[in-house]
Amino acid sequence: MRKGLFFTSLLAIVAFTSLAMWGDVTQALPALVRFPWALLPAILIFGFLNDLIKFFRWDLYLKKMGFGIPRIRSLQIFLAGLSMSATPGKVGFLLKSQLLKTETGRGLIASSPAVVAELFMDLIALCTISLMGLALLGSSTWVILVCLLPLAGLVPAVSHGIIGLLSRVPVLKSRGPALRDALDDMFGLFGPGVLAVSLAITLVAWTSEGVALHLILSGLGYDLGILEATVIFGFSTLVGVLSFLPGGLVVTDASLMGLMVQAGIPAPGAAIAAIMARICTLWLSVSIGSLFLVLNRNALIANPQEVVKS
Repeated sequence: MRKGLFFTSLLAIVAFTSLAMWGDVTQALPALVRFPWALLPAILIFGFLNDLIKFFRWDLYLKKMGFGIPRIRSLQIFLAGLSMSATPGKVGFLLKSQLLKTETGRGLIASSPAVVAELFMDLIALCTISLMGLALLGSSTWVILVCLLPLAGLVPAVSHGIIGLLSRVPVLKSRGPALRDALDDMFGLFGPGVLAVSLAITLVAWTSEGVALHLILSGLGYDLGILEATVIFGFSTLVGVLSFLPGGLVVTDASLMGLMVQAGIPAPGAAIAAIMARICTLWLSVSIGSLFLVLNRNALIANPQEVVKS
């Protein structure tokens, strides 16, 4: 765990340092000094709204899967899971499956479809946002290919093929049937009704991060519309997720700055905006989730020793 935290922290330092050097942020310091810090509360609110809005999707999935836990308990588990937002491919979100196991007694694999469905729905929404902004993103063929890659996992034949390959791994061989059942449960969450509602929730959630970026750029003296900001943030996040680096570090940060420069924002301002945007979104969620997990550890984990052993 400590090695993982060290690696993630090191990547964050590399990402921010690289942006600062690439964009020569010293040229943008006057704009930062003049930044209207009265905007900061709104930026933080919209930055965190992305995750807060997604709670309603999480709660919808749990109800669809028959997890009869109180909504306040569902919210506690969801908030604790935000502490793992900067893990590779966000696999750390399986902490929520562990907490559900502790809460309900249902196995880790049995509770994982809700977590995996969340990640897939994020990918679907990010692909949708990116495809809507093809004109802004430029190289359309490359963007389409990037968007089609994660969507392939939603084809049942592809997903079952992957499970079949995993079942041949000695450690997972005995869990093959359970993995297939979990996969079927996940696809059960993509029925037309639930899919439409969860996609709408997710699109609104990601738009909130676009609003946060728009406000940051406005404060720095640059004009970029909410739609354009949402597309830039969305595609940068998608590329970062597909990199499987913790929190998409370096990849998302570089993409975010590069796309802003392509949109006409000077490099120094784009570098500062990218750093501020990541602090007010990803790192804000990680901080809130970590604080909540620490303060509520005893309430969330009934038997910490059991969790460590599993």
